[in-house]
Amino acid sequence: MHARSLLPNPLDWLLGLYAENYARLNQLLPTRTLPPGRYVKAIPDRADLVLDVFEQQPYTTLLRLSLRFKESTPAEDPESYWRVYHDGRQAEVTHCRFDAHRRRLFAPETPAKIIAQYRRHMNNFANKWLEHLIGQGYDGGTWILEGPVPEWNPEYIIAPGSEDDLEEPTRRRAAKRPRSVRA
Repeated sequence: MHARSLLPNPLDWLLGLYAENYARLNQLLPTRTLPPGRYVKAIPDRADLVLDVFEQQPYTTLLRLSLRFKESTPAEDPESYWRVYHDGRQAEVTHCRFDAHRRRLFAPETPAKIIAQYRRHMNNFANKWLEHLIGQGYDGGTWILEGPVPEWNPEYIIAPGSEDDLEEPTRRRAAKRPRSVRA
């Protein structure tokens, strides 16, 4: 007989968290129906909630959610980048920024276990942040279209790091390889 673990499988737990993120995100905004652009939800005596819809595909939406503080630099902080899977009813935070600088999260050689741990922590934080926003009353009212998205850098949606970072280790490995000499 096999003993069953009382702890959930980490992948099951993460997928459950993504489903909960999807439900909370859809409580805040209509993720499937807003066309690309910058939207704002203003509540008196609170920071504005800013939504940038980058792409709207039949089954996937890419967006950024942030708060706009009048007395802060940068004005929009924190900032979270989301990939919403409508067919699977999942919402995943791909990147977060909590200060004036975006930092590259992982080097290309970072073990998958470390990346998975970070994703779990980041999505857990985002889930609690969404719960906080709903508790603050951001789930009511309407979104006002402010205009087009001011910046759109797909690097923050697709994967951490940059193309130069991915090429550099390859060049280093090639430089270390012994060259065969033909006679």
